[in-house]
Amino acid sequence: MTDSAVAAEPMPFRVLLDEAMKLMRRHFRAIYPAVAIPLAVVSTLSLAVQLRWMRGVTSAGSARPDITSGCLSYILTILLALAVQGLAYSVLTAACVDGATGRPIDMGAKWSFVFKPDTLGTLILMFLAIAAGFICLFLPGIYIGLMLSFVIPVMAVEGLRGGSALGRSWRLMRYNPHRRFFDNPATKIFVLYLVGALMTYAVSFVVALPFTAMQGYRMARSVASGQAAGAQALYGPMFWWQIPNAVLSSLVSTGIGVFTSFGLVLLYQDVVRRKEGVDLAAAIESRFTSGAPPQPGAPA
Repeated sequence: MTDSAVAAEPMPFRVLLDEAMKLMRRHFRAIYPAVAIPLAVVSTLSLAVQLRWMRGVTSAGSARPDITSGCLSYILTILLALAVQGLAYSVLTAACVDGATGRPIDMGAKWSFVFKPDTLGTLILMFLAIAAGFICLFLPGIYIGLMLSFVIPVMAVEGLRGGSALGRSWRLMRYNPHRRFFDNPATKIFVLYLVGALMTYAVSFVVALPFTAMQGYRMARSVASGQAAGAQALYGPMFWWQIPNAVLSSLVSTGIGVFTSFGLVLLYQDVVRRKEGVDLAAAIESRFTSGAPPQPGAPA
C-alpha cells in the first residue's frame, strides 16, 4: 500500500469513552425505559422462580422435595432470562446506532427489527458459534464473541444477515493495519466490556449493601437468640428481600449497557471509516496508476 492509502489513526480509547458518555446522556431517556423495564420484569420473574424452588428445597417441612421438576423449571427460567436479555441488548445496540448517527430513535421499530425472522436467525447463528467456542475450553468462546461484536451494527447499518453479517463483523474486527495491540478492535471491545462490568459491579455492590446488611443482621439475631443459622434462617423471613435487590441491579446493569453499547457503535463507525477510506484510496490509486491513463471518452 502506498502513501496515498496509509491507514488513518484510530480514535483514542479515552476519546471513545468520552464520546460514548456524551451520547448516553443525550439519548438516555429515549432508549433506557423501553429496555430496562422488560429486563427488570424478566429478572424479577426469573429470581422468583429460583427462590421458590430453593425455598422448597431448604424448607424443613418438605422431606422429599420434587427436585427433578424444580431443576427443570430452574434451568428453563434461566435460559428464558438469558434469551430475553440477549434480545434486549440487541435492541439497545440497534437504538444506539440511530443515536450515534443522529437519526430519530424509535424503540418500537427497534424491537420489531430484532424480532424479524432474518435478524433472529442471524442472532441464533451467532449464539451457536459462540456456544461452540465455549465448549472448546472456554477461551475460544470469548474470542469468537469479541470477533462477532459488530454483528448488530452491521445488520442495522448495512442490512446484512446470516453468514454475511458474521463474516463482515469478523473482517472489521481484524482490521489493525498498524499491528498495534492496543489499536486492535478486539482489544478495545474487551476493555470496553471490562470497564462496563467493573462499573456494574461497583454500583450493584452499593445497591445491594443495605439488603446484605439487613440479611446479616437478621442472621446475627437468630444466632444470638439461640436459633439455628442454617439455610432456613438465610432463606426464611428475608427470602423475598432479594427481589428488590435484583430489580435495582437489573436497572443499573441496563443503564451501564447504554454506555457500553454507544462505545461499541462508535468503535464500529471508527473502524468502518478507516477501513473503507483506505480501500477507496487504494482502489482509486490502482485504477489510475496501474496502467496507461484512460483515454478521453473511455468508460471509467
